[in-house]
Parts: sequence; structure tokens; C-alpha cells
Amino acid sequence: MRIFLGLDDTDILGSPGTNQIAMALAVKLQELGIKTQAILRHQLWYDSSVPYTSKNGSASMQLECNNFIDFPTLAGFCKEFLLSHFVAGSDPGLCLANEDQAKSLISHGWRTTGEWVYPAEAIEKARASGCLLWSLAGRDHGVVGALAAVGLAASGEHGRVVFHQSGYGEIRGIISVEKLHEFGIIVMEETSQLIVSKGNIDLVKKLRPNIRGNKVILYVEKGLGYESWKALKRN
Repeated sequence: MRIFLGLDDTDILGSPGTNQIAMALAVKLQELGIKTQAILRHQLWYDSSVPYTSKNGSASMQLECNNFIDFPTLAGFCKEFLLSHFVAGSDPGLCLANEDQAKSLISHGWRTTGEWVYPAEAIEKARASGCLLWSLAGRDHGVVGALAAVGLAASGEHGRVVFHQSGYGEIRGIISVEKLHEFGIIVMEETSQLIVSKGNIDLVKKLRPNIRGNKVILYVEKGLGYESWKALKRN
């Protein structure tokens, strides 16, 4: 059973961000026998009129459960975890959806990347799709990003990888193209859109690939040396 979970607005300046909360939740979900396939960071509309902590990003988690688990049980577990990590001043939102429900939210997710969406609109969209959506504390701003994250993850065309079940974690420094291929990561020169088959890549900070076409892709540009590449950070 594949489950999509969306999180947004779980933090304030100076507190652990939504990506870190998602990583911690993934560890706790193992107690229920639920594996996290991937955690993605999604960039929503970046505008001064939108309330956000830093850059208005939300997080999606793609979960896999081999045994039956009902959504109310899973929802209660996630709610309890998020409330135990609640930071006063944040407005955490939580969304849970099965695969069909998540796919019905794709257009809504894309809309949220480019314009203002009211919480009431997100709540109505969730009701129509049949997914579960909650504002857990504070105001209800977090429901917009939580719902959008689920739709964007289901599109297979949006998001930066924060965690992947392949286990490459936070690789830093210089890494070979061949090593990334072992992890199932496609390396692509951004300008030409050609696949890179060999060489070394300067990750600049850490490994931050993207999801495009339901594949994990690291965009690069040519470096200074022969067969050397520089990783690009993209949303």
C-alpha cells in the first residue's frame, strides 16, 4: 500500500525545519512497520504576501506499508508526533492520501507553486478528493502546503530529494558520476539535457537531486577540469 503524506508550516525561525521534522517522523513510522521511500522538499509560491518561515517550502513523504493499516490509526500516530514537536508560532498542517487521491491533487499542487491559495480552498479540495487534511495547531495556513505537497509528489515531476530509500543520505564533497549511477541517480547536463556517463562532480554543499519524470536526476554544469562537473541546486 502506497501512502502520500504532506507536511507544512511546522517550524519558526530558529527551530528545526519541516524537512527535519519529516526525517524524524520517518524514523518513528518504522514502529508501525511503515517504510519511507522518499522525502521531498517542494517549493511553493515564493511571494511576500504568503506567510512562511524562510522560503515557503513544504515536504512530502512517500510511504510503503506491506501490512494493512487504517488511515485513522496512521493519522493519530502522525498527529501525536507532530503535536509533541509543536513550536509555538507555527501552523502545522498534515495531509494523508492514497495513490488515487494524491493523483487527483496534482493540478492543485501545481497551482500552489504559482499563486495564492486560500486555506478554505485547500480544505474543499481535500474533501472532494477524499483525502484527510488537518490543521493541527495555530491558524490553518499549513493545510495549503500540506495538500500541495501530496499533489506535487504524486506528479513525479516536482521536488528536491531530502531522503531516499536507496540510502545515499547527505553525501558531500566530490563524487564520481559512476557512483551516483549505482544509487540509481541520473546525472544530466542542464543546458543540453544530455545524460552524463563519467567524470567527477563537485556537489558544492551536499547531494541534492530532483524528481523529474518519476526519476531521480542531478542537474550539473561543466566544471573547470576535464570531465569535471558542478552540481546545480534546483527546486
